[in-house]
Amino acid sequence: MRFSVLDSWRGLCALWVALYHFRVVGHLSENWVTRHGFIAVDFFFTLSGFVIAHAYGQSLNTMADRVRFFIRRFGRLYPLHIATLAVVVAMEAARWGVSQSLGQTVGPPTFSGDTSLVALVANLGLVHGLGGFLKFTWNIPSWSISVELAVCLIFALISLLRLPRVSAVVLAAGSALLLLWMGRSVLEEGQTALTRGVCGFFLGVLAQKAYAAFRARSWTLPGWVELVTPVLVFLAMWLWGYRIWPASAALFAVIVFIFAFEAGLLSRLMKRTFLMRWGEISYSIYLVHYPLVMAIFGAATAVSALTGMQLLTSGRWFALDLGSRWVGDVVSIAFLAVVILISRVTYRWIEVPGRRWFNSLSDKVGERLSDAGR
Repeated sequence: MRFSVLDSWRGLCALWVALYHFRVVGHLSENWVTRHGFIAVDFFFTLSGFVIAHAYGQSLNTMADRVRFFIRRFGRLYPLHIATLAVVVAMEAARWGVSQSLGQTVGPPTFSGDTSLVALVANLGLVHGLGGFLKFTWNIPSWSISVELAVCLIFALISLLRLPRVSAVVLAAGSALLLLWMGRSVLEEGQTALTRGVCGFFLGVLAQKAYAAFRARSWTLPGWVELVTPVLVFLAMWLWGYRIWPASAALFAVIVFIFAFEAGLLSRLMKRTFLMRWGEISYSIYLVHYPLVMAIFGAATAVSALTGMQLLTSGRWFALDLGSRWVGDVVSIAFLAVVILISRVTYRWIEVPGRRWFNSLSDKVGERLSDAGR
């Protein structure tokens, strides 16, 4: 079963993250909602837990099933990750080349800090978001992809216990308590990443268990319940500001649970074809947008240096300043349009072929393991 409305939610949240990273002096960029775009990542974790529990919660019964599942998840994430990482590495290499030709470093030191060679190796292994680095590295949004793969591995491993509900409760509650402590501690973003992922993911698993229990009893939700969504999103952002992070993830789990039923007016509105297509390419939107942000800001830096124009401002937010907030809004919309266009290409030529290849591999490996176990 495909949850079309949740797909639309995924697409909108991916664009929310993209707009958050594309900081331009303008009304769209400089508002309280956009500046909380980072919180959409926690929605992704929760939605992922829901969808994966729905698709695989009853099917991970043998070691062959678990290996097949993990290969499929790896194949869903890795091809686009490695492609976008290659783009960012090429951009860093180009910056190094320009710095060498000019005899001075353009921007921060190349291949150091969040673009160090050690971080590159970790990115290649898709383990860079698991706490080894204080800051997020290279293609910044990909930290959550690293965490996503890790929680999928945890999900596969706990299926060995044959206690799915108990395991999900323990992991969700334990990570929530740890995340509460982290919210009150002085920790860097890289140190909290894995805990955020575990908390959101297994809250999503619990949301799916609740949904399955409702469906088993032929229960549904009244459509008007969807109308509380803006309040829930507002509360999630507000509570995050007070560093009550697990509460934000729990509210997202409630939203996922509500819209899984697709019962109200908002669900009907979100079943528009273009919204569902954004959901289909949301992973590409999520990973493609940041290299484009880097390219645009790099170009703005070069133009400023060559012409003396001040295209960048460095107040509370390092942002592109085009002299008019309305112009900034137009550029922001154009940026999102370009991201969507590029994402349609990467979805077709990278995501789909990569997923098919790994799915085929998972079937072959699964068959061999099944034959060996007989």
